[in-house]
Amino acid sequence: MTIATLPHYTQAQKHVDSASGLSRVLHGAGRAALFKPAQRDIYQRLRLINQATPIGFLPPEILGQIFDVAIRSKPPEDNFPWSHPWRRRSLPVTLSQVSGYWREVALNSPLLWSDVDISPPWALNIIRLYLTRSKSCPIHLNLGIPTIAFGNLLTPAVANASAHILCDIIAPHISRCRKITVKGDFHHLEPLLEAVMKIFHPLRAPRLEHLVMQVTSVRQTYSSFFSEGAPILSHLRLSCIMMPYLPQLPKLTSLHLALGDGHGIDLITLHSIATSCTSLETLALIDDVVCGPWPLTATIDFPSLRSLQIYGTFTGVSDLLRVVSAPLLEDLVIAPVVADDLLAYHQGAATSAPKFPNLRSITLEPVSASGFSLLLVAAECFPDVERLTIPKIYPDSFHDVFTGVDVDVFWPNLKALAVRNIDTSAMEKLLDVISFRAAAGRPLRTIYLDSASVCRNSSTVLPLALEVVEHDMWMQLILEMTHLVENEFDYLF
Repeated sequence: MTIATLPHYTQAQKHVDSASGLSRVLHGAGRAALFKPAQRDIYQRLRLINQATPIGFLPPEILGQIFDVAIRSKPPEDNFPWSHPWRRRSLPVTLSQVSGYWREVALNSPLLWSDVDISPPWALNIIRLYLTRSKSCPIHLNLGIPTIAFGNLLTPAVANASAHILCDIIAPHISRCRKITVKGDFHHLEPLLEAVMKIFHPLRAPRLEHLVMQVTSVRQTYSSFFSEGAPILSHLRLSCIMMPYLPQLPKLTSLHLALGDGHGIDLITLHSIATSCTSLETLALIDDVVCGPWPLTATIDFPSLRSLQIYGTFTGVSDLLRVVSAPLLEDLVIAPVVADDLLAYHQGAATSAPKFPNLRSITLEPVSASGFSLLLVAAECFPDVERLTIPKIYPDSFHDVFTGVDVDVFWPNLKALAVRNIDTSAMEKLLDVISFRAAAGRPLRTIYLDSASVCRNSSTVLPLALEVVEHDMWMQLILEMTHLVENEFDYLF
């Protein structure tokens, strides 16, 4: 505290001490006459104290940037307080109530209010507040079913009955949505979902870039939304039951399809997706989202596809790889991978040239120690791989496959290996593999390790020519797949 602010602080404290004695004064005009002048003087002096502090001298542009950093640093759920009743205020509201100066800066920072949560149990006045204070700024509209119990705050019946009020509030703002997220179990809230989908259906979303529609426990399929178009939509995540007829989406670059509660899509639908999304670069399939039959002559062209990711219990891996034509494919993920996944594809690949000539990165997650023999099959299917990611290595099996006496150096072009959860015993096996490849003239150049593995092996002496990068490649994939890798504000910048 500066010398200049000390008198204001001392006087304000005296008023506070005097006000504490007002409890002995009866209610009425006498109490008000004593309290109001003291209250006004306290507020004025505290304002002067706030203005005299170092942060009070910050230009509004700098203070606004600090607010933005604070918002981006908070976990996403902290920005949605009415979905988490124990949180009394959201951070933007708190910032706007620190001082008059902070309030002025906060109210003139529309990005601060651009994440608008409409999840039950909601507070409609808060939703209106965010929509108003975000002004014309692009917004993220979030509807998620919270994991906490509704309790007495807002029962599913009340939420369903008041859904039309919510929809009337948000409908005028759909045109400025840059991101829309609808997630959760709607078993008790399907009328709410229906009401929201009805306002989505006839509208145009000219600024929409990210759309997430991952819902469970619904009885009907929603066949279309934004029928007037979403011309710049680039990222789309859907559960099958939300699978609409996709119009031409020339800007779509990332598509994630999950099985959810519904039945998988057939090859005709997959072909329609490929035809509609000619710029698609990343296709992620979760569980048996694409089902047969798989005609031997079928081919589906993805001319721009660079990453194909297969997660969960997808039983048609070989069939999918046979059907998909992706000349630019660079990255393949199969997690988990089991014995039957590549056998049928391997039989065809053994008698023909590599189907994916640009494939350089592969991620495989064997489900057991015995599953590491699949690496040999994968190496014959995709011989030009340069980077291999293995989420979990069983040290002995890993070592035996890579250094077995009956095995030549497979993946001769392999330059980078990404692994995680490596303890000291696993590091010994890893060093043996590194030495084996170096002696065979096929050295590894880079090892990617998660931070825990780096800490456990900080004293390990590694070859000088080997670059060790502290980065968890597998966790990055998982976070991207589950849509948690980005702070919910990153898409605005």
